[in-house]
Amino acid sequence: GRSGLNFSWLHRSPRYHLIDPAPSNIIDMVVIPKGYYLAVKRWLEDSTIPKPIEPTPLDLRTSYNYLLDNKMISDTIVLHPGKIKLLFGPRASSQLQATFKVVKSPNTQLTDNQIKTSIVATVRNFFDVTTWEFGETFFFSELSAAIHRDLQNDISAIVLVPTVRTNLFGSLYQIFAAEDEIFMADIGADQIEMVSSLNITNLNMAQQINQTILNVTQNTVYANTP
Repeated sequence: GRSGLNFSWLHRSPRYHLIDPAPSNIIDMVVIPKGYYLAVKRWLEDSTIPKPIEPTPLDLRTSYNYLLDNKMISDTIVLHPGKIKLLFGPRASSQLQATFKVVKSPNTQLTDNQIKTSIVATVRNFFDVTTWEFGETFFFSELSAAIHRDLQNDISAIVLVPTVRTNLFGSLYQIFAAEDEIFMADIGADQIEMVSSLNITNLNMAQQINQTILNVTQNTVYANTP
């Protein structure tokens, strides 16, 4: 090491402030401001509105400075901006875009447009921020149950079909979120398609079956090759 060095550390602090050079608790908080959340909802409902700008850590420190003032002396609070993970619609990631295929009940009195409007409302209510936690996993079975509950006499079946052909049917029935992400549905009438029945064509399973047959055929050829 080094020796013979003169070292002096000077720090002036107001008498009502205490200095702790070694905080023992580091508290990470993920925050989505209400104003930003509502702005994203309006943006999804009206395409003419520009996309809201995500808040920065500095914005959060400015808006929620009272949290820092009221913390314990031994605590350090780190504010992280939360992220909204969009599902289904064109503003979502291509791998998360999908179409709801719906079979209408023969006993319903509703038109196709009325059913679509009701499904859109149910899906948006399902993803209300007050019912979700950061990092929570989405299960389509839960959403499907909510839709059937609200339209129990109007639809016979509903499935979620990925828009991207490379995604297998059922691949979006369970979607994970990161620890700083929360889901929101980008959905409108364009994401809902009324079909007379469910088959391999409208479920986009024909390509999967053809690829499976091709793989089996190739493996058989390779196995018989001397």
